[in-house]
Amino acid sequence: MSIQAPSEPVKVSTNVVSFNDGYWQWFFRIQRPDYQITGKYLFFSTDREKLVKIAIEELENNGFHEAKITMEGKKFGREYVLCLYYKDNSRKHELAKKYSNASGIKYRYWKSDIDTLSGKYSEEFLSRLSPEQRKRFTQSKLMKKKD
Repeated sequence: MSIQAPSEPVKVSTNVVSFNDGYWQWFFRIQRPDYQITGKYLFFSTDREKLVKIAIEELENNGFHEAKITMEGKKFGREYVLCLYYKDNSRKHELAKKYSNASGIKYRYWKSDIDTLSGKYSEEFLSRLSPEQRKRFTQSKLMKKKD
């Protein structure tokens, strides 16, 4: 994978800026959170623009501060992924209810950063990957403690 310099941030709504790093399009609320992010809520869709609208809406109006979406041409399988970052899983039922009837949107679950760093992914996601990709994703990125 080639490394690309991030694009310049662009204001996409009153309080939200966005930039891309060549793989992800990042969204940030201008006012930084007063909490530590420990994980993310995951949304999937074949319609990338629907995910962009969710990211901007949630950051602009609903107390979230950071999100990212895979760029055009960078999806695994048929779907793009939206990671909506937060401090904990306390909003999982709220988001499930809010997006349960949204056409073309699959809201999956909360995933902690520890699970991501430990290489824990759903079997549904892993089944779409090549053996090489699967190995890369499931390899733990946590530092191993030396004895």
